[in-house]
Amino acid sequence: MVQSNNDSDKNDAVDKIKKYYNCRYISACEASWRIFKYGVHYRYPAVIRLHFHLPDQQHVVYEADDDIEDVLDRTSIASSMFTSWMKYLIWKPRKVGYAIGRIHSVSPKLGKAYFLRILLNKVKGPKSFEEIRTVGELCSSFKDACYNLGLLDDDKEFIDAIKEASLSGSGFYLRFLFATMLLSSSLCKPEIVWQNTWEYLSDGILYNQQQRLKSPSLSLNEDQHKNLTLFEIEQILLHNNSSLKKYGKMPYPDVDSVSSSNNCLITEELDYDIPNLKNEFDRLFVALTNEQRGIFIDIMDAVKHSRGGVFFVYGYSGTGKTFL
Repeated sequence: MVQSNNDSDKNDAVDKIKKYYNCRYISACEASWRIFKYGVHYRYPAVIRLHFHLPDQQHVVYEADDDIEDVLDRTSIASSMFTSWMKYLIWKPRKVGYAIGRIHSVSPKLGKAYFLRILLNKVKGPKSFEEIRTVGELCSSFKDACYNLGLLDDDKEFIDAIKEASLSGSGFYLRFLFATMLLSSSLCKPEIVWQNTWEYLSDGILYNQQQRLKSPSLSLNEDQHKNLTLFEIEQILLHNNSSLKKYGKMPYPDVDSVSSSNNCLITEELDYDIPNLKNEFDRLFVALTNEQRGIFIDIMDAVKHSRGGVFFVYGYSGTGKTFL
């Protein structure tokens, strides 16, 4: 092939596909094979791939100019290869031909789809999504069904790993380790691991908060410890394009509470020593007179039931107004 040097030809579009066909060489044996219309290629045995999906998440094919309302009104969009397979599933030998069925692999990070794939390899002859996640009784999720079938571990090894790491690792290291376990989809039930290890994961949280607010005497209750620990784990996950919200039953930090806990004035006002205050209350309450006790009960009852009210305590000096 010789390319033309004419200026008029330089402006023409180059059709590479046409050039390929024009320059393609077919040998005599291949030409004869095609003239006699023999098969050019074949595959044996045939492999049929089952495209599965989660409930109501099947693919819908439509043209760009189709009206979306008309598309949704089609009766065919409610069915797919997978739902039809479950509906007409009958286990019997194939009468004609031979084929191998396969389902595509799924990453554990996809969550529900991953557990659905596990169940499809174990549950025989399901007719619906509900039957797939029925193990004696209907499970709330595909993951719970896998767990009830014994297809998932109990995460004890990860709980032990965190406890062992706490002997030499810092609190930040433990929180980073827990976040790594979440990101790698290693945990079957992360909420169980959290419940068993949160005390180790919260190591250093109180000290960090004391340094941040410059209040060495600061104390935190259990809920505040958990909330701040979850907040730090959430920050690690966000830096890795993830979040605690992706992990089902895992608790999520209260961001407003975290903001309040970083406010020195609010923290000082809420920094109560509850056990000591309770002991002081028990000691002072028994010292009230009958009249004082009646007033105290009336006021606390109004507060407890959110009724509000205006109370005026009048008495001579030394009658115990301040004590009340």
